[in-house]
Amino acid sequence: MGARWRLRFPDVELRLAGIVPAALAIQLIAIFADLGSDDLFRRVLFIASYLLLIVFVFANVRRPSVALFGVGVLLNFLPIIANGGLMPITPETLLKTGDVPEDARIGEWVSGTKDVLLERDDVHLYFFSDRLTSDLSPSRAFSIGDLVLIGGAMVLLLDLLLPRPYRATD
Repeated sequence: MGARWRLRFPDVELRLAGIVPAALAIQLIAIFADLGSDDLFRRVLFIASYLLLIVFVFANVRRPSVALFGVGVLLNFLPIIANGGLMPITPETLLKTGDVPEDARIGEWVSGTKDVLLERDDVHLYFFSDRLTSDLSPSRAFSIGDLVLIGGAMVLLLDLLLPRPYRATD
């Protein structure tokens, strides 16, 4: 008898996978929780969440999808660190989104986001900041790192969920 093609779900093991939802929960707390008027704790939370994501990436970097996800994480982490713990956004970009909070002030956290409002000349690593806009994006302003991170996450999900063909012998 000949071999038949069959589908098998992959047996994929990700080390320290629980870190990812924990890091995302920390980011949600930093964005939406009432942490007072001083944004220092919010900045610490963002940095901590990215450090957790980096630990996950290093633990699983041999998977190409995780490596791509990790590139996105690093592309976001670098401008966040370079700009004091929050992702920089310029007034011009914020205006393009149409979502300018009344209390938005230069040098301060933009409520309901991961961003700090900075003048263009004050932004370190501007190319990697939240400078892109789209009506299709839920946050409406995003970075190149966000695109790479989402692409890596999508490839990772496909890697985890799609069955693989194999040749079975009877």
